[in-house]
Amino acid sequence: MRRRITTLAVTAVAAATMVLGTASTASAVGLGYTLRGHYESQAACQAAGAAGAAAHIWSPLYICNPYAAKPGVYELWVRF
Repeated sequence: MRRRITTLAVTAVAAATMVLGTASTASAVGLGYTLRGHYESQAACQAAGAAGAAAHIWSPLYICNPYAAKPGVYELWVRF
C-alpha cells in the first residue's frame, strides 16, 4: 500500500510539473498567439515564421522562443 501511495504521489508531481512548464511558456508569449511548431534552431524557427508570413498563412507577427522543457528546441508562436 505504501508503494502505491508513493507511486501515485510521484505521478502527480510529474504531471503538475509538466502542466506548469507548459503554462509558463504560453503565458510568456501573450494573448492571441498560437503555437505552430518546434524547431531545432533559432534560424530554422525564424525561417519557418518568415515563410508562413510571406505565404499569408499567418500575420507577420510571430515569435520564436526557447522551449523551457527541452534546451536547444525553439517554439514558433504565430498570430493570425
